[in-house]
Amino acid sequence: MGSDLYREGIAQLNAGNTGEAHRLLQEARRQAPDSVDVLHGLALVLDAQGERAQSVALLEEAIARDPTAPGPACDLAMFYLEHQQDARAVEILAPVLAASPDHPQANLGMAMALAKTEPVRARTFVARAMKDPDPEGRAQAEALDQVLAKHAPR
Repeated sequence: MGSDLYREGIAQLNAGNTGEAHRLLQEARRQAPDSVDVLHGLALVLDAQGERAQSVALLEEAIARDPTAPGPACDLAMFYLEHQQDARAVEILAPVLAASPDHPQANLGMAMALAKTEPVRARTFVARAMKDPDPEGRAQAEALDQVLAKHAPR
């Protein structure tokens, strides 16, 4: 039953109904308190509602339960990148990439985290991110690659 509530909660979130999404995902959490997907979904809702600190706390809880889960790890890494904590983003993304080396979003996040300090290494990750089937993700990777190319030619 928790998975049905989760799916409906995510559908409500995608439709912009954050209040209903929050209610459904809270109920899903009561039914499946250890679900990383539910924690991630609830974190997304809280972020959409402007509750960033609570959202980050849930993302931290989710990756503590499963450090290889790409969704919460990528979102948490992005939070740390936004706050100039690139080394923390690297720590968060390393287990994801060890488990799923071709994950496009994790590769893009790692490239962003390494861009300032290790541009040559960052280009390795951005090359993988450019294989993203999602046009938006691929475009982001290509833009980062152009910037990195100025500092670390292949």
